[in-house]
Formats: sequence, C-alpha cells, structure tokens
Amino acid sequence: MPGARYSASGIQTLQATDDASTDATALTIAAQSTAHRNWIYEIWFGNIGTPADLVSVYTVSRITAATTTAAGTTVTPTDLDMADRASQSKCLENLTTEPTYTANEELLEVPLNHRATFRWVAAPGGEIVTPATNNFGAGFKCIHASATTDFRMGAMWLE
Repeated sequence: MPGARYSASGIQTLQATDDASTDATALTIAAQSTAHRNWIYEIWFGNIGTPADLVSVYTVSRITAATTTAAGTTVTPTDLDMADRASQSKCLENLTTEPTYTANEELLEVPLNHRATFRWVAAPGGEIVTPATNNFGAGFKCIHASATTDFRMGAMWLE
C-alpha cells in the first residue's frame, strides 16, 4: 500500500480504577486540518513503571472528537521516510481530558501483565483504518483496578 509512513508514542500514568469512564489515554492519532484516512499497521504497549505481577487492560478505540492541544502534550509524528511530507495527523500524549470515544468500538483490547510488552502487527489488509473526517481517529488507553504506574503506547501508520 503506497503512502507516507509515520510513528508516534505516548506516556500516561495508569489510573487506579476499573471504571471505563475514567480511562487514562496515553496517545491519540487523529486527522487534522486536511481530512484523510490513516491505516494503523503496528501498535506496541507496556508498563514502564516498577515491575509487578499485575494485569492491566490496554485498549485501542475509535475517537470522534480529539481533545484540544491544551488537554495533552503535542507529539510530533516521526516520518519513517525522510523524503515524505510532515504528517497531517494531530497526536497528543499524556492527556488530562479524555477524547470522545465511540461507544462499543474497541478495535483492539489486550490484558497484559506489567512485566510484559506487547506488539501487534496487522496482517496484510487487516490494518485499523480511521475515517477521513477532521478530529476522528484512534485513542490508546489503559485501565487497572488498583495500580498506579506509568505505561507507554505507540503506533505506526500510513497516510
């Protein structure tokens, strides 16, 4: 599939809750200014705090309204081919206000031990595709019932 390829990752402190309404979003990738589709083909995540034998649920979900830049830290996507143009996606990490998640639209959900790191790579044609709508995209979040530690999530995508 031709196109420009990018990478970004984000960090967040895990919230001690089992309530999905208080998820902790580490990274968002959303079309910005120029509406376009993104094909997410690789995702990785893991705990970067003190190792423990605990399990957290890492989730990638659709978002229909990206938060404002003031609600997180801007991440500049890295172009994987230096000859490509700058990414047309807005990426935020360490969000203090959650984006608007589409109800029941979990694209990937993995329970993972805090001592492990997980990498998902799409089978050809199995990429996660976001709509060509301004501020629509994907949010990368995690929850745990009682732990508070830092975690990191990242992705590679095609525009």
